[in-house]
Amino acid sequence: MILVSVLLFMITLTGCTKNRKGSTDSAEKTIPGTWQTASMGYEYYGTNQPEYYVQFTDSEIIYGHMKNGEYVPDHTDRIIRLEEISPDEFKVQAESSNGILYTYMTCESNHDVLEYYGTLSEEEFPETYSIGASLSRCS
Repeated sequence: MILVSVLLFMITLTGCTKNRKGSTDSAEKTIPGTWQTASMGYEYYGTNQPEYYVQFTDSEIIYGHMKNGEYVPDHTDRIIRLEEISPDEFKVQAESSNGILYTYMTCESNHDVLEYYGTLSEEEFPETYSIGASLSRCS
């Protein structure tokens, strides 16, 4: 059952289109909700859990886990730039504590998916896309 859910999620992610409209800066904006990675990372009381649950502030991406229904932060990455492309469509460029630069961009065909790219350069997006590190909104 879990495998079927993961496969359906992956099919949803791969159906995303990459065309983007014009952008407007919005550093005050944050991306609402809690998100989760497509990759499974650990088992908690008999259920497979995402590698990370993720929340956004205006300056940080907070990676964590759920424990007894509570969000428990694990580590944070620094947001370099946060743009609202259009209502409920975002582009987030960030840097990890090890200096890795990456981008999350809202999937144009599904605003409940943030696609992960291991670069800041849109020209390199096709080569650096990772379905396992992409996020889906869970709340």
